[in-house]
Amino acid sequence: MHTRQRMILLVPLLLLIVPFLLWPAAFGLFASLTNYAPNEHHLRFVGLDNYQVVVNDPQFRASVVNNLAFTLASVSAEMVIGFAVAYALRAPFRGRNLMRLILLAPWLVSPIANGVMWHFLFNTQSGLLSYWLGWFGVINPPSPLGTLGLALPTAIFTEVWRNPPLVSFLLLPGLLAIPADLWQQATLDGASLFIRIWHVVLPQLRLLLLTVALLMIGGALGEFDTILILTGGGPGTETFMPGLYSFQQAFRINNWPLGATSAWLIVFELLLIVLGYLRLARIGAEG
Repeated sequence: MHTRQRMILLVPLLLLIVPFLLWPAAFGLFASLTNYAPNEHHLRFVGLDNYQVVVNDPQFRASVVNNLAFTLASVSAEMVIGFAVAYALRAPFRGRNLMRLILLAPWLVSPIANGVMWHFLFNTQSGLLSYWLGWFGVINPPSPLGTLGLALPTAIFTEVWRNPPLVSFLLLPGLLAIPADLWQQATLDGASLFIRIWHVVLPQLRLLLLTVALLMIGGALGEFDTILILTGGGPGTETFMPGLYSFQQAFRINNWPLGATSAWLIVFELLLIVLGYLRLARIGAEG
């Protein structure tokens, strides 16, 4: 196939990427370096001033700490649970395909619907939590979503409920592709479950595990929809995330430069993680 024909095949992709991804991203980067606003008549270049303002904002710093804790806890749990489910599904049994479909259902719930559902379940006025606790004589208990010390773990729980099915769905083909003789050899050697995972699974699935983990990390770092519906960032700043900070600055305070700046700081964070992933992937490939 000639180069010109290849370029023609890329045209549909470019028609989607340029107006809906590259142009908004480039415009956001431009806004972060200026005083741009829809009603601003005197546009001027401010350099890194907006970045300095955002980085020095205690609210943004709190959101970064929350986001790192949220990402570390949720992704770790998602990878462990997702791997365990995929490992359990690797052996054929009657109804396995139906089981895979049922287990995938939580991930098919949209982030907004996920937030709405769990917000209702944890609502102590009209939700199921209030209903069940009422059977034990507990009337109108405080909602974990509005309780300091419980709101962030509850948000992590809702995220972990949704994503492990996707992890297992992505890991299962890799587990099924591991040669049968490796499993048989480990079984004949009397290897424990941990030894089989460490010496059979991990060497075969290192790159796949890294890729899936990167996907989960990217989703957690950009968390916005579920938290917005679930807690709105409260109580206080316990569940406040960088995505919420960007939304608040751009659309509630109408400070577009700071909204774009905080969004690009999230992008820079993701780029650093991608660079780390590429480094680890290269080491894994060489090993």
